[in-house]
Amino acid sequence: SFVETMRGTLTDPHGCEHRVDFQIRTRSTGKPGHFTFEGVVHAGPWCAEGPCEGTLVISLLPASIAYVVRFRGADGAALVLAGHKSPTLFAPFKSMSVLPIALEREGAELARNTIYFDFLELPQFVASWLPVPTATRRKFEARLRAVDRRALLEG
Repeated sequence: SFVETMRGTLTDPHGCEHRVDFQIRTRSTGKPGHFTFEGVVHAGPWCAEGPCEGTLVISLLPASIAYVVRFRGADGAALVLAGHKSPTLFAPFKSMSVLPIALEREGAELARNTIYFDFLELPQFVASWLPVPTATRRKFEARLRAVDRRALLEG
């Protein structure tokens, strides 16, 4: 289990950029390299901030890290943010921190661009792998509870 945050922008078909980020807590499925996760997502005008869930698959051959983030939009529609990283030995920092993504609703693309892992958050990311409570995990849990409470009050 670990906590990860990715941030960046999505560009819609009109060329407008919108802030996007997700913070997730993964759990192993028991199958090597396969994780499920829950978390919080913000995706421009499509989702102010809401709960998300999804899958993360890490493959060694070929080297790939694939994310599928599922959540509900402001209008209640099912949305998916999907992308994958292709780590390389020739550019390890860039290839591990850059994630090209696309936002889709019912298979139709709404926006795409790139999001990033901030290496200033690397110590918190590494600490989140520890089997003990950390500040990163406590902050994540608080954010997740706040989003869940807000969803209950609004829904």
